[in-house]
Parts: sequence; C-alpha cells; structure tokens
Amino acid sequence: MPSPQPDTQLPARRHPGPSLSSLLLDFAANFHAERVRVRDITESLGQRSFGFILLIFALPNSLPILGIPGVSTITGMPMLFVAVQMALGHQRVYLPRWIADSSLATADFQKLINKVAPWLRRIEKLMRPRIAILTLGSAERWLGAFCVLLAVLLVLPIPLGNLLPALGILFIALGLIESDGVCVLVGIAIGIAAWMFLSGLVWVAVQTALAMIDKMV
Repeated sequence: MPSPQPDTQLPARRHPGPSLSSLLLDFAANFHAERVRVRDITESLGQRSFGFILLIFALPNSLPILGIPGVSTITGMPMLFVAVQMALGHQRVYLPRWIADSSLATADFQKLINKVAPWLRRIEKLMRPRIAILTLGSAERWLGAFCVLLAVLLVLPIPLGNLLPALGILFIALGLIESDGVCVLVGIAIGIAAWMFLSGLVWVAVQTALAMIDKMV
C-alpha cells in the first residue's frame, strides 16, 4: 500500500521549534562571555531576529513609564533600518557595526531576560499560528514596509507621538515571531490609528499656527 502523501494545501508552521522565551532563557543560561552583543542574540535566533529586534527596540516606547525624552528617536533609527530590510525581502538581519557590536554585561542581560521571560510566556499562551497568509511569504515584505512608516513616526520629534507607533510595531513583531496573524492585525490597526492620530495633531498645529499668523498680520 503506498504511503499517504502530505497535504501540501495546509500552510506549514513557520516556527515549529521552541518559543521565544525558551530560546532567550536557554541562550542567557549558556552564554559565558563577559558581555552579550546584539550580534550574538540575532545570530542565535536566525530568521526570528527580524521580529525580535523590532520587539526589543519597540518595547521602551510601548511602556509610558519608560518615556524618556529623545528615546523614540534613538530606538526608531535601528527599527527603521531593520524594517527597510524586511521590506526588501532580506532573509537575515544585517546591522551596522555600531548596532551589532553594542553590548551589555552578561549578568545584567541574564537579569533582564529573567524579568522579561514570564511576561513573554503569558503572551505566548494566548498566541498560536493562525491566518498564515499574514505572516508568511511576501506578507513579511508588506509588513516591513508598514513598519517603515511607523518607524518614521518614531524618529520624528513629535510630542506624545511615540506610544501608538511603538505599540503597532510591537504587536506586528510578536505576530511574526509566533506566526500569529491575529496579533499582526492588531498591530496594523494600532498603526493606522497612530497615523490618523498624528495626522490630526499636525492638522491642529498647522491651523493654530495659521490663526496666530492671521492675528499678527
């Protein structure tokens, strides 16, 4: 009797291996050098590194309690660099040396991962591979282009303008990491809301400036 052929119509899971939190915990526990470079982390994650780097740089802007003046511009540039590569269809992340060689003491990195891992695990329990069309193939390039637009908003020094774009990128990154199209849709919705909100702010600012000029003339 011939063996059954695999169903090629079913989309394959993109990340059938361990979860991101498990990978990070394992990496932190087995890394023995004095300092951990960004390059070391991205190389250990392989193709997941696109979503992971976007997640890492979006996180400081997604938490209002970490709102430090200028941080959105500093973190927006690396996100813009990574998002452009996604849009161009690169298979791996290529970072400039000044980003790739940025490092953190291994002890501090391990403490950070131990704090972040429980949070990631709670989110991972809610996520699963679904709506594969939004996370596979050419979809990543379109998501990369969308993240470019959001990263541009982060780079611009717009007051109160970093939270929504960062949240949009954060959810898209999580969706790519776990192949969850629902999470990607949430990120897209937040990103569109960010553009609408910031466009409204710009319109109000322009109208206010024009009104002031009229009074001065």
